[in-house]
Amino acid sequence: MRKIAIIGGGAAGLCCACETAYLAKQSGKAVRLTIFETNERVGKKLLATGNGRCNLSNLGASPADYNNNARTFVAPAFAFCPPQATLDFFARLGLYTHADAEGRVYPLSNQAAGVLDALRLEAARLGVKMQTSRTVQTIRRRATDFLVDNTAFDFVVLCCGGKAAVKQYNAFSLLESLGIAVEADAPALVKLTTSSPVPKQLKGLRAAASLRLILNGNEAAETRGELQFSDGTLSGICAMDLSPLVNRFFAAGGGEAVVLADFVPSMEETALVNVLHRLCIERDTLENLLSGLMPKQLSLAVLRKANLAPNRESAALSEDELAALAAICKRFPFAITGTKGYADAQVMLGGASLAAFDPETLEAKAVPGLFCCGELLDVDGRCGGYNLQWAFASARLCAKTMVEKS
Repeated sequence: MRKIAIIGGGAAGLCCACETAYLAKQSGKAVRLTIFETNERVGKKLLATGNGRCNLSNLGASPADYNNNARTFVAPAFAFCPPQATLDFFARLGLYTHADAEGRVYPLSNQAAGVLDALRLEAARLGVKMQTSRTVQTIRRRATDFLVDNTAFDFVVLCCGGKAAVKQYNAFSLLESLGIAVEADAPALVKLTTSSPVPKQLKGLRAAASLRLILNGNEAAETRGELQFSDGTLSGICAMDLSPLVNRFFAAGGGEAVVLADFVPSMEETALVNVLHRLCIERDTLENLLSGLMPKQLSLAVLRKANLAPNRESAALSEDELAALAAICKRFPFAITGTKGYADAQVMLGGASLAAFDPETLEAKAVPGLFCCGELLDVDGRCGGYNLQWAFASARLCAKTMVEKS
């Protein structure tokens, strides 16, 4: 009987345990699985995903949706377990799903607890042992097995997740004790911080926008969606999707980082100028000029940025002022100073070096029998189900490999 230790009872750990036990049973192989979880219960972070609804995958997810250095690495896992395979896996567990217009997949119940229950109940049905409130202190490689603290196991899977929204984290020390290099970490899918006073002035406001991230004068990325303002921060999916690039930029030495917000993304600038021409005739003062294009509070902030008084007569606007106003609507600048920390983040950048693992199996190249999956690896994806899709795909690939080696 092969004994397998799974370090971490989050999305990847639970999925890996369920799939390993299932595949072993199907092939007539004997395995004994134990999940070690630091928290008092498994799947605690899973309950908070998707605002409590659990955005568990994305129908359009592909390797292109992950950080540049990981795209080749994640390809085998995606070939083995694309998004539809993830949905099939959960259907087998009795969990059914639906997708929104953006491809984001949710349980039919729209409750994250349903996802956790499906995994937890399947693990229990298949005899997976769970040790909660249990932080693994040491893992030692011996000639033919591992000692996890003082207990022997044939295989070890590290799927401890990342540092986002956790109080205790020792996964990096476990990796390093086994000779696995760790890439520098930082928060990701987190609010951007800015020196602009505008977010504080517009606190609580949401507006449709297209964002362009400019790093040292060069465009690094463009996103689109609902932008949210708060004290010194920009958030919403479109802003948080830029946070990995921002943190990598500052970690590499930094420089000038600017987000240019287009508050009329559905209209080209020349078309906007024409619309403003017409509105200048129809609207008495500038205070009301932009009210049909964006929220009132935002329109006042745009006017301030363009140095135009709200009580000024619209008809008095010059051609140059009109063009400048349109430019501000399309390219409103926010100087970016960094991001919020792990307490506000959804995922982690960095982690276990991809060079240490075989992407076809997720087994450590220099430590046979050691596997790693999920967020602990140096893989991070966009907001919208991509990171959980990676967690499930990588977990199932680990399971397949271990059963084949058993």
